[in-house]
Amino acid sequence: MEPVICDLPSYLRVLEEAGELARVSVPVSLNQEVGAICLRNLRSRGPGLLFERPGGLDIPLAVDLLASRRRYALALGVKSEALSSEWNRRVREPLKPIVVERGVCQERVWVGDEVDLAKLPAPVWNAKDGGPYLTLSCHITKDPVTGARNVGVYRNQVHDRNTLGILMEPYAHLRLQMAKAPGKPFPVAIVLGADPVVLMTATAPVPFGVDELEIAGALRGKQIEMVRCKTVPLEVPATAEIVIEGEILTDELREEGPFGEFTGYYGGHQAPRPVVRVKAVTHREHPILHATYEGLPPSGSAMLVAVPREAELMRQIALPGIQQVHMSPGGGGAFHAVISVEKVYEGFGKYVGIAVLGTTAGRSVKRVIVVDADVDAFDPVAVEWAIATRVQPHRDVEILREMPGVILDPSMPDRLPRLTSKMIIDATRYDAKAFPPVCLPAAEAMEKVERDWEHYGVAKKN
Repeated sequence: MEPVICDLPSYLRVLEEAGELARVSVPVSLNQEVGAICLRNLRSRGPGLLFERPGGLDIPLAVDLLASRRRYALALGVKSEALSSEWNRRVREPLKPIVVERGVCQERVWVGDEVDLAKLPAPVWNAKDGGPYLTLSCHITKDPVTGARNVGVYRNQVHDRNTLGILMEPYAHLRLQMAKAPGKPFPVAIVLGADPVVLMTATAPVPFGVDELEIAGALRGKQIEMVRCKTVPLEVPATAEIVIEGEILTDELREEGPFGEFTGYYGGHQAPRPVVRVKAVTHREHPILHATYEGLPPSGSAMLVAVPREAELMRQIALPGIQQVHMSPGGGGAFHAVISVEKVYEGFGKYVGIAVLGTTAGRSVKRVIVVDADVDAFDPVAVEWAIATRVQPHRDVEILREMPGVILDPSMPDRLPRLTSKMIIDATRYDAKAFPPVCLPAAEAMEKVERDWEHYGVAKKN
């Protein structure tokens, strides 16, 4: 029987039982030491981390829990190779959240002068960060006209005891909602540490107007239970660890940034940006702060960004023959897509590339590589081999200019309009019938070796 995951503590238990969680019990500094440990751990493909006494504070800090395909799959109770297909199977039937009277996220309540964000173990992750940052903040808001709910992840700089900074891209759904109520304080509830499916959908390319919490319920197979906030007209997941209630003030600007982003560069230079004035903080009796390290790939958020985009691309591309979709970690899970296809006619590879760039899920993509079905899209050596041996640049590479991009891309011009170019590489075989055959031992020989591998006494890889 699969273990039941309903909140962050139950997910931590699953990770620990699977050998995918390490507890850091020694004292660690919130000023870059946590960040350095996370970077070292990510580079060695280590487990999720639970810092038990970060900065000498009482609230533990859980970092990079969803930074590998295996840990992401464990959160959904599926095999890693089935992530896209299972995501798409489950989200066919969204489940509306339900409101309940009580939730553990409100076992303790700080209101007004009781609020002190310094009690939260928010690290200064990298050397030039503008201050301490919360990095997995699920911002829950409602459209002031339609009432539609939105959940999105935005970075929050901790300015002082009751003030947060926020960076919102111009294309962010939160921006689109706020544009309908210009100049007014905008209610927001920031959830830190919920059932992993809430975070998964908050980072997914869900169309504007679709409630991410309905998709989260579909992923979990049951409705997400919500409780009403204490000081703002919003509801939040009842089993969350910590909730920050407040209002976004667009007429009160404060210097925010820079911050080490998923691109591996400091992004969002220091500039006057809106603030979140905190009205209340509610939390469990013994809360855990959930965060991720951002920086040089593989960043902690790359898998969070990649997996839902892979699934959504599989679903949104209305073309036959799509076999695999891989958003690569080197591209932060956002910039580079590799698609394997059963090629049905010449030019099909470029057609697929254009289809990727035309989807909601593909808006962030800068480079699309399309390969034949005999190439594993998740194997970087196999993909490079396909490019090296099946591509003629003059014939198989297309560049599209002046297209929307991601404002955190450091290669984009630092002036308006901030537009990017995008590239399609058709690495499928041209005139496949005349193409030389791939050299491999016979299938029978390969099967025998695979079956008898232990017999040969070849040491396993570390």
